Amino acid sequence: AMDRRQKRRPDLKRRGWQSNQVRFITTLLTAAVMVMIFVLSTEDADRSNETSGVFSRIVLKVISPRYEQLPKDQQEALFNSVQNVIRKCAHFSEYALLGLTLRLSLESWFGPGPRKKCGVWSWAGGTLYACTDELHQMLVDGRSGQMRDVMIDSSGVLFGTVLAGLLIGKQGKKDAAAPAEEG
Repeated sequence: AMDRRQKRRPDLKRRGWQSNQVRFITTLLTAAVMVMIFVLSTEDADRSNETSGVFSRIVLKVISPRYEQLPKDQQEALFNSVQNVIRKCAHFSEYALLGLTLRLSLESWFGPGPRKKCGVWSWAGGTLYACTDELHQMLVDGRSGQMRDVMIDSSGVLFGTVLAGLLIGKQGKKDAAAPAEEG
């Protein structure tokens, strides 16, 4: 027996993307990404620089094998440039992950019918979270909130949202083709 929602929209059967298990997992992953972002934003400036500095040193070893032989002022300038890029890539990446999980979660709850709306809401929700994250950073010792970071974060959310939409669309095509192959 179908409930009223399934009668109106047969594509919302409780299987695949709309199963309770998928809803639980995607919602949990979204919450975990949000917590991760929040925790990283609570690091004071020294700890945050230390974290990104580890990755910066690894990148420097790859892109500039003679880094250690450079004069100290050139080392510092190169390190600061690389660290800035690393930090901005981290912003983009963590918010791309948020966009991906948020879109998957919304799709699992609202189904393929409002697909474009799920994409817009994912991007808007992730961007709003980025705004609140930058406000939060203003309260952390040595950190600041920057509009440029909100723009980078929002771009990451958009990337993750679009990627999730492509994955969902590809899966939808496979699902649509499956009954034709069975018959």
